[in-house]
Amino acid sequence: MKQSLIIVYSAAIILMIVAYLVGGESLVVEGIEVSLGTALNSFLMIVASFIIIGQLNVLLTKEGIENWLEKFSGIKAILISALVGGLFPGGPYIYYPFIVSLKDKNLPFHIFITFIFGKQVYDFARLPMEISLVSLDVAIIRNLITLPIPIIVGLYFERRWRNGSDNIGS
Repeated sequence: MKQSLIIVYSAAIILMIVAYLVGGESLVVEGIEVSLGTALNSFLMIVASFIIIGQLNVLLTKEGIENWLEKFSGIKAILISALVGGLFPGGPYIYYPFIVSLKDKNLPFHIFITFIFGKQVYDFARLPMEISLVSLDVAIIRNLITLPIPIIVGLYFERRWRNGSDNIGS
């Protein structure tokens, strides 16, 4: 059994014991009911996420990516990859399986890493929450300060491994 699974189940058991001691059996049952609702919502999100990943894998073929890279190379490919990363929808349910699926497409490493940095740094979906919780001024300043980071990283890796094979998965 994995150590992380043992830790999570140990925490769950300890919390159930504490809930029992604080509120009796009814509090434990209430906690389990809440967790089942959360599990159902998460399950539905995970299924939808894997459907999205499957469709993206079918639509983004190795040949399609190669054609795209021939059409858009250098700084254009880096800019587009960073922008697509920032616009990529969803959280880790969708994002991480998609990243793994890119490994089989022989995507150049600098495009791959630019996409990842674009998702982590830009993530335009978080802008409304950031503006409402912090302020428009701070959100604009943060985005302007971090704007060049994915591009700089992409350019660095493009130049670093320009002469060698830098494809992921190869």
